Amino acid sequence: LAQAGRLSLLVSVSQLLFLHSALRTGTLSASHRVTDSYIQGTLDIPLLNKTVGQCLDETAERFPHRDAFVFHRDGVRKTFAQFKEEVDQAAAGLLALGLKKGDRLGMWGPNKYEWVLMQFATAQAGIILVSVNPAYQAHELEFVIRKVGCKALVFPAHFKSQKYYDILKQSCPEVEHSSPGGIKSKRLPDLSTVIMLDSKLPGTFHMDEVLQAGDSSHMKQLRALQKTLSCNEPVNIQFTSGTTGSPKGATLSHRNIVNNANLIGMRLGITEQVAYGTTENSPVTFMGFPTDSITKRTETVGSILPHTEAKIEDPETKKPVPLNTPGELQVRGYCVMLGYWNDSARTREVISDDNWYKTGDIATLDEDGYCRIIGRCKDMIIRGGENIYPAEIEQFLHTHPKVEEVQVVGVKDSLMGEEVCACIRLRAGQSCAADDIKAFCKGKVCLPLLCLWHSGCYRLHTLLPAGAVAVGFLSPDLPFQDPTLHCVCESVPAHCVRQGKRGCGR
Repeated sequence: LAQAGRLSLLVSVSQLLFLHSALRTGTLSASHRVTDSYIQGTLDIPLLNKTVGQCLDETAERFPHRDAFVFHRDGVRKTFAQFKEEVDQAAAGLLALGLKKGDRLGMWGPNKYEWVLMQFATAQAGIILVSVNPAYQAHELEFVIRKVGCKALVFPAHFKSQKYYDILKQSCPEVEHSSPGGIKSKRLPDLSTVIMLDSKLPGTFHMDEVLQAGDSSHMKQLRALQKTLSCNEPVNIQFTSGTTGSPKGATLSHRNIVNNANLIGMRLGITEQVAYGTTENSPVTFMGFPTDSITKRTETVGSILPHTEAKIEDPETKKPVPLNTPGELQVRGYCVMLGYWNDSARTREVISDDNWYKTGDIATLDEDGYCRIIGRCKDMIIRGGENIYPAEIEQFLHTHPKVEEVQVVGVKDSLMGEEVCACIRLRAGQSCAADDIKAFCKGKVCLPLLCLWHSGCYRLHTLLPAGAVAVGFLSPDLPFQDPTLHCVCESVPAHCVRQGKRGCGR
């Protein structure tokens, strides 16, 4: 759900540009062979200096009667001509409600036609759409609205168990006693307008009213405003929290989104491919080709997109690493966001002075320039100076027929700095002793600390051989922590725990 809005936007713009240009352009060739953990995408395809609105205008003119969108569940089907007409009506309506260029409008809800309509309408009017997670509760909603200063908020009456109007009232009780467009909230001082997609509750506009609000003067105002828009201006704010605390508003420009969508469409062709990216990178930076082998498709996230650079650095030394060696993936190019909205300090933490974006992901690059994602930097365990990546240990343990879930974490240790702990939940109806898991790992992977969960009550059994490391606590909010725990600890030579090391007989 958190990705619903950004995927709508990406697919929408990609479809427009794919029809407009990719159909007459050959498939991009695969990247040349690389010799170190740095790669740059081809530069032979020019970047587009267009706004999202210009892309829609051009596509609607060329393919007016082609289907633009089909929302089968909602019974919605629009051609490009129909869609453009409604986009212009909605954009003029937003201007009639008093929104201006640069204002922020929050879109809060699931993937629906109106989500796409609002993204293109705001883009046409120079308004910045803020993607609000449809699962947000009152505290989270209040944070993002205050962070970016949303002037308007759009949402349906409900989605699943979410009753959006009631959630809003927890932070903005004034809405219930306000006139539409006239909200004055103590806790949300920038919010004045609430638009509902499928109901009309006190203090709100219905979407139909917005579509009918704009007259010829507002349409004239819209046309004049469009002439002032630049592709380098922000068009969308997408909140991302990752593993680093409160959400950050990644601010993307027309140029970010239009070019990323265009290059994805060209790479995609007519088949589905694996892709990788981050919100901060518009979002896709690596993607497969239709001609890729099954191994490349299933084990990598593809190769670099045009006009994009990537490199792998050791997260500790900040030095480049050899090919096929894990390190932090960094990306540079047109795709990098403008920054985190109103948060220059956190922007500087992830974007260097020379515009390299630090993804926080641990990855490798191979000789063909294909990227494998291994884990997150913050998940990396440093044991006795050795970097250990939990994901590969987890992947191995998942091959055990009795294992349902695995989480590998680091625990503090006075001697080694950190020790490796594998927490395993067994499949329903299965039983397994710690010795069974150790035998399964023998000669393949080593675990200094092993935790097994079985059905039953909460009890902790700790066996401590010589040189063992013990963990005497468990996180009470782990979703799978509901059975008896058996914890077996043993010391293991540091070289045996190194990522990918084989042959240790422990």
